[in-house]
Amino acid sequence: MSHRRSNLKILYFGTAAIGIPLLRRCVSFGEVAGVVTSPDRPVGRGRKMKPSAIKEVALELGLFVYQPQDVNSSESVSWCRSRSPDVFILFAYGQILSGKLLSIPRWAINVHPSLLPAYRGAAPMQRAIMAGEVETGITVIQMNERVDAGGILLSEPLPIEPDDTCGDLAEHVSRAAGYLVEKTIEGLADATLTPSPQTTECITPAPKIRKEERLIDWSEPVGKIHNLIRALSPEPLAYTLFRGRRLEVVRSQVADEEGAGVPGSMALESGRLVVQCGAGFLEVLKLKPEGRREMDARAFANGYRPKANEILGTRNTP
Repeated sequence: MSHRRSNLKILYFGTAAIGIPLLRRCVSFGEVAGVVTSPDRPVGRGRKMKPSAIKEVALELGLFVYQPQDVNSSESVSWCRSRSPDVFILFAYGQILSGKLLSIPRWAINVHPSLLPAYRGAAPMQRAIMAGEVETGITVIQMNERVDAGGILLSEPLPIEPDDTCGDLAEHVSRAAGYLVEKTIEGLADATLTPSPQTTECITPAPKIRKEERLIDWSEPVGKIHNLIRALSPEPLAYTLFRGRRLEVVRSQVADEEGAGVPGSMALESGRLVVQCGAGFLEVLKLKPEGRREMDARAFANGYRPKANEILGTRNTP
């Protein structure tokens, strides 16, 4: 299968941009009978309707796109059945498929960006980085009606570098997913691959990021703050307060500084913005003031002129 295009009919389920390389790979090794993605949604001040990243690429590839509000409705089930798929491939879709849907194809597989059963849930990459993990991975599972609980078909570990953001990790995952899925389909097709039940031990939940988790607590150790910032970059972004307004932090690194002071207090030196944490110092590399575009630390210092030892995280103006 890896050397020629097969007659396998694929129904692809996805929404987020992380799945784009996998969708392109599916076109190369099978017949994509359709792409199921989320409905267009209003964005921005003008509330202009915007398609999902997967829809944009699917149309570019000339694929048929289906956008049900409820993927498990009788209409949706009938549509999926009408495509006569051999396999469902799901990656970052957003809805849980019912038993009626899962009974349609010969195989139904899900791509999950963690080494299951670790980090089951909506935010596996973010939660892994927040926890300071140095390794995660991709797991391809046989889908069932329980979230991320199906039998494991294949998995592959991936390192998390010390300064990787979630965006960086997503790029690594997206590049590796296509190869792993093609290898999975090949194994299923020639009956050399069967699912292995997930262990009930070491299950780690990875729930959706809550709004209150995004607020930086400068009294925490520098490592924990740095992990939060990179886990939430490029979105939804960790934030603090500066002169009463939201200041989102896009990139940071642990600074090699010594001393003690008030957590959240800033020091500026040669264009560097260094913030005192509960233990250690954090250098802020890129940030996004409320209502403004992303900028580096030097541009922020030149534009906003923060005072030495001015404190982040409070609503007080200097």
